[in-house]
Amino acid sequence: MNVLNLKMFIKIVETGSISKAAELMNISQSALSQQLRTMELEIGARLFERNYNGVVPTDTGKIVSHYATEITSSYDRMFLDISNSQNQNKTIHIMANPCVYSYALPCTLYHVKNNYPQYTLQMEVMSSQNIEEKITKGQADMGIIIGKPKDKNLSSKKVFTDRFCLVAGEKMQVPDRLSSEELYHYPLLMLVKNQKTRQLLDKSLVKNGIQIGRLHIPYTLESTESIKLSAINGFGLAFLPYMAIKKELYHKQLHIIECPGLEFENDYYSIKRSGDVPASPESAKLIKYIEKILKDTIC
Repeated sequence: MNVLNLKMFIKIVETGSISKAAELMNISQSALSQQLRTMELEIGARLFERNYNGVVPTDTGKIVSHYATEITSSYDRMFLDISNSQNQNKTIHIMANPCVYSYALPCTLYHVKNNYPQYTLQMEVMSSQNIEEKITKGQADMGIIIGKPKDKNLSSKKVFTDRFCLVAGEKMQVPDRLSSEELYHYPLLMLVKNQKTRQLLDKSLVKNGIQIGRLHIPYTLESTESIKLSAINGFGLAFLPYMAIKKELYHKQLHIIECPGLEFENDYYSIKRSGDVPASPESAKLIKYIEKILKDTIC
């Protein structure tokens, strides 16, 4: 069993599909299936079972997944550290949640490259929950997530705060000011429930006396960008982070609806592995710089 087989296995777990994994790895489905069969013969057990959505790991598969992630992560980090030690150009791997990745980091990274041209920034976007899991396993130097990390073993630092605004598109007939009770009378566009941003928003709404079950949520969407576009087209109201809508407010595609008592703020945190697993000097230096300037360099 080699590292490539383990990476292949991880990709199947992540996608829940042999065909999707094969496409992403640029190999044929039959070749990937053959590699999987060889791996199962070597281990002596089935690693996946089929369901209506694709494939899911068996109990043995879950064990393999755990160790495969650790092995491949250590393998990749070994070569990255070797490269960093041999070259002046240093690589830093940063993971960020979709909002931060799309609306906050671009300008920050511009400043980083201007001040630290010797660094190569390897960026990846994913949910806050997945970032926590991957940082814990040492698969990146730094993560930026919404809200405090659930894993108490992670080191975290609040890097900025952003407010959520209730907005409507210019095509939507709605007053510039609504009471909490009136909010129930309009369609409200929301993220899917498994996203941390949605969970934090629900928590804030409930805390301010809103009954989630009474809200008129016609459907849920997978991304902030899709909600923003739907709001612009007049399909409903939306609570959106200010950093995601600055341009649309300026161009009058969206406008803020005042709703007394429903003013929300969310904190964003940088996370990294705990002090017992210190980052390399190169990583630590750049992470500290990003944490310092992020608040003042949001696009």
